[in-house]
Amino acid sequence: MKLSRRRALQLATATAALAAAGGYTLTRRPEDLVRSVLERHFGPLRMDEADVEALTAASLERRPWIEPPWKLAAAYATAHEAGLDRSALDLLPDERAARLEQFERHVLGDAVQMTSVAMRNGPEEQVVFIGPTACLNPYATFEMA
Repeated sequence: MKLSRRRALQLATATAALAAAGGYTLTRRPEDLVRSVLERHFGPLRMDEADVEALTAASLERRPWIEPPWKLAAAYATAHEAGLDRSALDLLPDERAARLEQFERHVLGDAVQMTSVAMRNGPEEQVVFIGPTACLNPYATFEMA
């Protein structure tokens, strides 16, 4: 097989693009996956990075077994940013896809419980992390019986 100059340049460009995409994917954090899950279900969020980090830490502290493998989470968060999350989920083996869906359900439940996302009056309102033991009932009393 004779390798032409044009074909060699095409292969070098493709290799560089794949290396850049892989390098970008490897810089992703669990917080990026949590943000992508929240934005997929609640739309664009105005939420500080510190609040996303706190929500992620609180969710994983409560249930450390739900965290998907780091490379899987990074690749899925990157696919979401590229708009290919549904296609990526369909291509995954059933066990991996189920793990991501379980993580997503827990993150959504924790977001409703631990942030102000459900109490917003509009999508432009800031979402804040309230805490893992937040009680939003104004009539609750915390007296020991």
